Amino acid sequence: MRFKSLVLTLAVGVTAVGCGGSSSSGNNPVPVPDGPAPVTTLTFDVSVTNLTLAQPLSPPAILLHTSDYSAFTDGETSSVPLEVLAEGGDRTDLVNEAVASGAVLASYQDANPVAPLAQGPTETLEIQSDQASDVRLTAVTMLVHTNDAFTGVNGVNVTGMAVGETRIFNGPTWDAGTEANSENAATIPGPDFGGVGFDAARDDIIDRVRFHQGVVTSASVESGDPNSALEERHRFDNPTSRIFITRTQ
Repeated sequence: MRFKSLVLTLAVGVTAVGCGGSSSSGNNPVPVPDGPAPVTTLTFDVSVTNLTLAQPLSPPAILLHTSDYSAFTDGETSSVPLEVLAEGGDRTDLVNEAVASGAVLASYQDANPVAPLAQGPTETLEIQSDQASDVRLTAVTMLVHTNDAFTGVNGVNVTGMAVGETRIFNGPTWDAGTEANSENAATIPGPDFGGVGFDAARDDIIDRVRFHQGVVTSASVESGDPNSALEERHRFDNPTSRIFITRTQ
């Protein structure tokens, strides 16, 4: 599996209203025919940076949407599509569910995994939408050497950004609350373990989205878990991702 850091270009097309008009010379007005409505493009460069040492991030789900959609709510039960992403790194169901809601302006599903900090080249992608009012950005991705941890941003408002403006968001780490954090190799996907990803059975006693408390690992005899397959390098602090959004046009 090839891991890359991700840079995404989002182009939001806005159709200006074309108005018919006329000019006059004396008493002989000359009609001016309506032409095609001019199109102005609002373009955003978005980069997702992995801040961990050894936690590859799954291919992110990238969405432009209105405020009528939210990928999740802290403190509430995860949807099944979010569970699929958080446990197995597959964003397909999450994106499809979002699109079906009718609130999505654009989505992107071809992004690559995002390697840990300073590993791999950047990648530039582009998606377009025909609306520029009430535009929100969501980017969510799994920490693949965990049971069900994910990071990113959820519905940040990019509507009023000025050309040249950059906003930087630190992506916290959430626990989807769908799988117990056993840290057993058989339950952890990713290149270091290759265990099972999504499992429909929910065995986390706290069945709700919440901030992740981090992994225990087997690194410490005093405080570690001898049954954990994770090592010291798999630990992470918040934030685990950083998202840069720049309006370029």
